[in-house]
Amino acid sequence: MQLLKKTLILATLSSLLLTPLSAKFTPSNNTKLAVEYTIDTATTEFDKDFFEFTKEPVEKTGFFLNDPHHNVQNVYVQQVGETKLEQLSFSSLVNDSKARELFNTDPRIGGFTPFNLVIYRKKADHKTVITHIYPQAALDILQIEDKNVRAKFTEMFIPLDAAIESKYPKATKSYTKLQGYAKKTMMNFEIAFDEPEDIDDFFDDFQERYESAFETKGYIIAGFYNMKESLNSEEDALPGYSAYVVWSLCHIPFSYTIFDGKNPLPKAAMFAPCSMYAYIKEGENKIVIGMPTLGAWAAALNITDADKLEKIHQLDTEIPAIIHSLGGIDTENINPLLAK
Repeated sequence: MQLLKKTLILATLSSLLLTPLSAKFTPSNNTKLAVEYTIDTATTEFDKDFFEFTKEPVEKTGFFLNDPHHNVQNVYVQQVGETKLEQLSFSSLVNDSKARELFNTDPRIGGFTPFNLVIYRKKADHKTVITHIYPQAALDILQIEDKNVRAKFTEMFIPLDAAIESKYPKATKSYTKLQGYAKKTMMNFEIAFDEPEDIDDFFDDFQERYESAFETKGYIIAGFYNMKESLNSEEDALPGYSAYVVWSLCHIPFSYTIFDGKNPLPKAAMFAPCSMYAYIKEGENKIVIGMPTLGAWAAALNITDADKLEKIHQLDTEIPAIIHSLGGIDTENINPLLAK
């Protein structure tokens, strides 16, 4: 019965993955999914040095380290009892000063803001890999076509990669090939509400209900970023919005199945934790929510493992159901600022 279930899931997903996006959006000619820096080293001292690098040195490139999660492989040992990895760590990075101006053109940029800088090492080969999603691939998954947004988002990554290459001059640079796009690369929702007495109190209450709903289903809020709060002053950093936050969602059984376990695929951690944004535009009575689908991972990496696809199907079904329970309705993946 379990084999039949997995076969049906695989058949369902195969009709959704590696297919062209809808006619409304044509992906760029980019063929790169991620940049990789491979280093022939396998020491905990190297890892500690990398973790220090993600702080002040990376901050000089414009990116701020937000909610890092080191040595995730130890969590797998604690909860599952084993790991095939010597190292797996997530460094959530956000260039808020550069990204905020882009939100006023296309707020869907929050699907990869923050994004994840990954370091991993398999026991099988002891090679350390530093990787992150390629910006053009992220933009195509988000289906953002504005040329100005694409140019500025891509430019943000140039000093970061330069810093990595300067820090690790002996690293071998390569690219993970983009295998394709899912038919549905994004999940999008809206929650309408009556005008409250205090919008801040209303959104605080929504945040509590949101986080409780996901935690009840076994998810972890692995990170949180408030795009309206400036780190350097009390000034409202995003005045066109009443609220704009990004949650980083984590699901340990899912992440173990994808990144570790049988047929480990730690490079897929470039997508994790999942960034789900939620915002309210000034003067509007609706919460807009969006996040890349897990099917987008599968198509981009051409995942065919039945166990991995089963978990992907589970989360792509479960996450929308949780948002629906909060009053969300499904919407198209279009730039809401242009949908007037």
